Amino acid sequence: MKEACYIQVIVPLRLEWTPTYRSPEPLEPGTRVSVVFARRSYVGVVWKTGVTPDIDGSRIQDILRVEDALSPVTPEELKFWEFISDYYLCTIGEVFKAAYPAGKIRSEQKAADILQRLKSRLAVREEALSKKHKDNVRERLESERDAIAAQIEALTKLPDGARAAKQAPGKPLLLTGGGRTDLYLQLCSEALRKGLNVLILTPEIAASEQLDTIFEESFPGQVHCVSSHITETRRGRIADDIRRFGGQVVVGTRSALFLPWSRLGLIIVENEQDVLFKQTEPAPRYNARDAAVMLGRIHSARVVLGAPSPSLESLHNAITGKYVLQHTGTVPPPPLIIDISAERRKNGMLGRISRKLLEAARKAEGPVALVRGWEKPDELTEEVHNLFPDTRVDILTLQQARLSDLRGYALIAVLQADALFPEGDFRADERAVQALAMLREQCAGPFIVQTAKADHPVFRSGEDIAAELLEERRAFGLPPYTRLIDTDFGGHKERLTFPCDSTLSTRKKQLLARARAFEKKAGGRVRVTIDVDPTV
Repeated sequence: MKEACYIQVIVPLRLEWTPTYRSPEPLEPGTRVSVVFARRSYVGVVWKTGVTPDIDGSRIQDILRVEDALSPVTPEELKFWEFISDYYLCTIGEVFKAAYPAGKIRSEQKAADILQRLKSRLAVREEALSKKHKDNVRERLESERDAIAAQIEALTKLPDGARAAKQAPGKPLLLTGGGRTDLYLQLCSEALRKGLNVLILTPEIAASEQLDTIFEESFPGQVHCVSSHITETRRGRIADDIRRFGGQVVVGTRSALFLPWSRLGLIIVENEQDVLFKQTEPAPRYNARDAAVMLGRIHSARVVLGAPSPSLESLHNAITGKYVLQHTGTVPPPPLIIDISAERRKNGMLGRISRKLLEAARKAEGPVALVRGWEKPDELTEEVHNLFPDTRVDILTLQQARLSDLRGYALIAVLQADALFPEGDFRADERAVQALAMLREQCAGPFIVQTAKADHPVFRSGEDIAAELLEERRAFGLPPYTRLIDTDFGGHKERLTFPCDSTLSTRKKQLLARARAFEKKAGGRVRVTIDVDPTV
């Protein structure tokens, strides 16, 4: 009688522990298995093998079956999941659920069913060919057999086993300034020539589709766009290509991190400073920029972070030697700052638009984009119509401007830049600098900013403002000089601050102690939500 093999299986649930099951035979980590948990069936992933159970073996359930038709989860994927779980203080089951949502698993199972049907059809043709037939019947059967065999080979073809050549990736490169896309294309071309795969992350779908078009022109047939807009079937085919072959480019949003990467040679994170890289709900609440850096380490892939104005976390990493800072292209001219208060005193404002802005817009040879803040859309539209009867003027919110290609405008103006400074957010100044840099980078003509705070430091260009903001963060004990964790203990919200050199175990112990204290006060278990501030 064979001795029972005990394994830990990750299931797509929020569990503070990993359940143990019995397997009739030894299994490798990453193998997919079906198990029953709390009377429901799940497809799980073998995490640890050779486990010594801490309960009586009679209480441990057997696995239902090994899902041989489903591709195993790679060691690199498991290592990445463990990082996400540890750093962002969530369960590995929540990470698994994010990486392999139910729709994705159903799509994989459907593909496995198709493969099984093809194998059955092939067996029928082989059996028929073992008997005597007329020449024309035999030719038809052989043709059908060969066609089915070719389909099976296409679905099951594995890599040749030879790993594409890689060089030491070195430190992540922090790229600022214009002309970044040209360098991205150059780096991508180098990686593809070596048979490596490339991941290009963008903060939202519109930017992914724009870059997808640019890269498809240079690398036709090798580029995939991954976002919530594609079907699970399409995502499954892309995952299959990435798992088996090199020479692929994926342009996608943060979920593309969880593809089953192999031969990953280059990761590009465009607009790395963007807040949309942060997953807020549901768990895991991770920052895709920081997770991409770790994914690069796991795969020994080169990592490039690009931004018109980088995040202070990334800039601090460059100052301390963790990243390499490189400026590209020419520096665009600073914006024309119009002091709204001063203009009002000398009758220089026509409602919400200054006479200086009106004059510049009338000289512009092309359409004008106005980025509004607190202005009411209907009132502003009427005002613009009266002031610009013969000029195409598009009124955008900052969010709309972020999602648009602004390069076709002859002039871009921010009507009320004070709206960029929300109260109560210690990152407000940093994000205002980044928003202005993003707009200025896309502006082919004049860039004008109207503000009642013309002497505010964010309107200064260059690195002085970044140095000033970093010094301010240091003085007040804020990231990147500390680690912040926002918690919700059963409805009680609290922000915890940790020194930079604190270990993950220290943070976990303190969080556990706080949770237990609230449970004692509440007289029962409380739901704990943890959100780790991006600080890697």
